[in-house]
Amino acid sequence: MEHVIELKGVSKDYVNDEIVTPVLHDIALAIPKGQFISIMGPSGSGKSTLMNILGFLDVLTKGTYHFNGVDVSKLSDDKLADMRGEHIGFVFQTFNLLPRTTVYENVMLPLIYSKIPASKRHALVTEAIRDVGLEHRVNNFSNQLSGGERQRVAIARALIRNPDVILADEPTGNLDSKSGEVVMDMLLDLNKNQGHTIILVTHETYTAEYGERIVKIKDGVIVSDLKNGHRRARGVDEPLK
Repeated sequence: MEHVIELKGVSKDYVNDEIVTPVLHDIALAIPKGQFISIMGPSGSGKSTLMNILGFLDVLTKGTYHFNGVDVSKLSDDKLADMRGEHIGFVFQTFNLLPRTTVYENVMLPLIYSKIPASKRHALVTEAIRDVGLEHRVNNFSNQLSGGERQRVAIARALIRNPDVILADEPTGNLDSKSGEVVMDMLLDLNKNQGHTIILVTHETYTAEYGERIVKIKDGVIVSDLKNGHRRARGVDEPLK
C-alpha cells in the first residue's frame, strides 16, 4: 500500500531559556494515499504539534518523516515552504480569510506565488468556487458571508493547487451544527469521490467519526489507532447540501 505520509520515531521538544519541554514522544504513523484519517486528543495532547509537523509548519526533533517517499526531516525552511505550498491544503477553525477581500481573491491567493501560468488561474479559481457551491458569492467580501460559507471558501482555497493532502484543523469549531455538517459532508465528498487524502484534527467524536480511521493521542503518545466501525457517511451519489 502506497503511503503519502510515514513517520518513524518522531519526537518534538520545545526549548525556552534552556528549559526543554517534550511534546511528542516516539510517534509512528503511516497514512495511505486516499485515506480519511481523524486525529483526536484533548487540549495539550500534542495533536496540534503533530499537525504542524505533518503540514511542514514545524520541524521534528528526532525521527524521520517521509512524504511521498521523500525524507523531509532535514529540509531547509525554504524547501519546507515549497513542499507546503505544493502538497498541502489547509482548512483552519478560524478560516484565515482576508476580510475585505472577495471570495474570488481569497481563493486566488495561493496561486500568486505559484508557477501556474496567469492564463490558467482564472479557470482554476472559478472551478474551485463552483465545487463548493459558491458561484453566487464570488464577488462578495468574505466578511459578508456566514461562517459556513467562509469555511467553504477556505476549502476552495485549500483545493486550488490540487494538494496531495488536505489538513483540516477543527474545521467545524466555529460553526453551528447544520453548517458543520455541510462542511464535513464536503470533506467526505472530496475523499470518497475525488480521492483526496484528508487528515482531520479534532477533539469532537461526532466529526472524528467521518474518518475511516481514528488515531487518538494523549500526552504526546498515540494511545490507539483503529479502523472506524461507526463511520458517518453520505451515500457516494447523494448531492451535497
